[in-house]
Formats: sequence, C-alpha cells, structure tokens
Amino acid sequence: MKNLKPEDVRTGPPAPAQSNEPNPFFQPWILDNARRHLLAPHERFMLAGDERRIILPLAVDRRIPGWLPTIAHIWGHKHCFDSTPLAQNPSRDDVKSLFDSLAEEGIDILRWRRLPMDTAFAAALLEFLKGQGLAHEETKSYERSLLIADGSGPDSFFDRLGKRRRKDLRRRRQRLSELGEVEFVTYQGRHDAMQWCHDFIELEASGWKGPSGTRTAIGCSESERAFFEAMARDGAASGNIIVHSLTLDGKPVAITVNFRSGTWVWAYKVAYREDLASLSPGVQLEVEGSRAFLSDPGIACVDSCVASGRSLMNDLWPGRRPMAEFLIAVRPSANPMVRTSGLLWRRYLALKNAARDTIRSRRFPPRASAAASA
Repeated sequence: MKNLKPEDVRTGPPAPAQSNEPNPFFQPWILDNARRHLLAPHERFMLAGDERRIILPLAVDRRIPGWLPTIAHIWGHKHCFDSTPLAQNPSRDDVKSLFDSLAEEGIDILRWRRLPMDTAFAAALLEFLKGQGLAHEETKSYERSLLIADGSGPDSFFDRLGKRRRKDLRRRRQRLSELGEVEFVTYQGRHDAMQWCHDFIELEASGWKGPSGTRTAIGCSESERAFFEAMARDGAASGNIIVHSLTLDGKPVAITVNFRSGTWVWAYKVAYREDLASLSPGVQLEVEGSRAFLSDPGIACVDSCVASGRSLMNDLWPGRRPMAEFLIAVRPSANPMVRTSGLLWRRYLALKNAARDTIRSRRFPPRASAAASA
C-alpha cells in the first residue's frame, strides 16, 4: 500500500472523451434493483453526500461491535464493477461535503474498491485528502482493458488483430457456418429484454458456472436471477443496455451484455456455449461486438470491466484504464489506524514476495557461471 498524491493519478492512454460519464452501476435502474435483491442481511445501507453534487452508496457491517472503529465500504456487490460516485465535475468543496456527511454518520474509515483513477472525481478526491491531511493507503492497483474509438473505424480494428489471428478467426467462423446459419444480432435503444435475458441466463448456466460446475451462474441464485431480470427490464426500457448475440440457426451461441452511459460503455457479462468452445463463439462475438462499437459515432470508450492481465480483452483492446482500491481515514483521529494498516500490509507483501522468491530459487537454482565452472 502507498499514499497517493494528486500528481500520481494515472491517466492511461489518451482517450477522445473524458471518462466522466455517469457511472451506470450507481444509477437507479441498477442500484435500486441491487439494493432490493442483493443487500445482505448484515449490511446497513446508506446514501452519503449532497444529492445535488455527489451521491455515494455505502454499507456498514452490522456484525462489527460498536466499540470498534466504524468502517464503511462503498457498496460494491459482485455485479458492480465501477464505484465512481454520481458527480458532475466535482470540486474539492464537493468532496469535503461528502466527507462531512460521512463523519456525521459516525464513519471513521472508508474502504473503497474498484475506483477508476482516470476521472475528475479521482483527482478531486486525492487533492482533498492531501489538503486535509487524511491518511489514505492504496491497497491494490491494476488496469482494465479499454477499447478506445480513435476514429480509425472498425476495419482497422480487425487489421490490428494480426494476420495469423485473422486467419484463425475466419477458419473458425467457416467451421461454425458449416453447422448452420450464423448471424450477429444487436439489441439496443429502448427494447424488451425478456428474450435475451432468458437466453443469457440459460446459456451461462449451461457451462462451467452452472449447476454441474461452480454454481456461480446468475441462474443458480434466486436473488441474483431476480436482480438480473429486473435490471435488464429497466435498463432495456430506458435504452441503457446494448446486447450482442451470435446465433446459430436462430439460437444464441454467445451473448454479451453491456451498459451504456453517455459516450461510454461497460462490458458487463459474457456467456457462450462451451460445447462449441473449439470454434470460439465468444471470441467471434467479442470481435464483432468491438467492430459494432467502433462503428457507432456516439461511443468513445468501452470498459472491459476485467483486469487486463488475465482476459481475452487484454489482446483485443490495447487501451488501459487504471484502477485502484483504498483504505481512507474519514477523520484525522483515524489516521493512525489507516497508516498502521498500510504498514502491516506492506510488511505482509514483503514477506509474501520473499517467500515466493525463496521457493523459486530452490526450485530453479541459478546456473553456475562459465567462469565458476571452469
């Protein structure tokens, strides 16, 4: 963990539009349905901030004894991939009002996860924390793959894949076409989500996430299914969802669900038929979907919502979006606790890395130099 300064904010590659579009995960069509279906019994939910400027959903664990410091976390359930507050061009004073409201709620420490660092809010937050002398420790930093509409168009994207990959994709598409009629279908604007919602839930549950696998599919949880169906209905009715589907003889073999807010899109979920994995229907759909996004002049960027180091999008989308997680003191009296947590975390990481290096050195001892062996 480390303390960040405003000048440390990582901007990633240049984008044609500032990433300050309203975060869809905190808009009512997602947040209200998540609160209704996903809030755990032990979580106390609250909205902090001035409704005219900054709105931030929080949760406090009711199981923590009252004599301990009150730690609130930005309410980010498993279906939330962005924790930027709903704020339009926030100033330092706006952030101060937010922290005043947190202090009034009796909160001592704030745990902030999945915060994009390329926004006006992130810059205002770090400036405020530095100015107020509030301890803030970065507990994690990583990057997410980003598709940036640079004006070159969809054809240039396909060209960037490389000759070998393009050839392989064409071969797999041809093999898929031999099984039936292949079609790329898009649902966007105001529409009825019932069909693709049902198709996605069934498709996701048919693979390794389903009942015979990890049981992490949306359809394996009654509360998650209720959330997904309600969110899909409301988001599609308001035109905030874009769905891409690759069909074989009219039946989907891969589906992506994406959220749109202004000129930005968040790639929320993907599912595909695993019995056709050798034909890569998911990859084919991601390529066609990327081309569709780049063909839309109203879309500036698409956030993959997946860490770049371990996803297909790392190869397909060259842009990067910096992300961070923090432990923040809401009031000066909490500074020692936050700094101590940072010190302990750094020592833990040092011990972990030392142990890893020791294991590696024993497993793969360095070769003796030519001079030593002579």
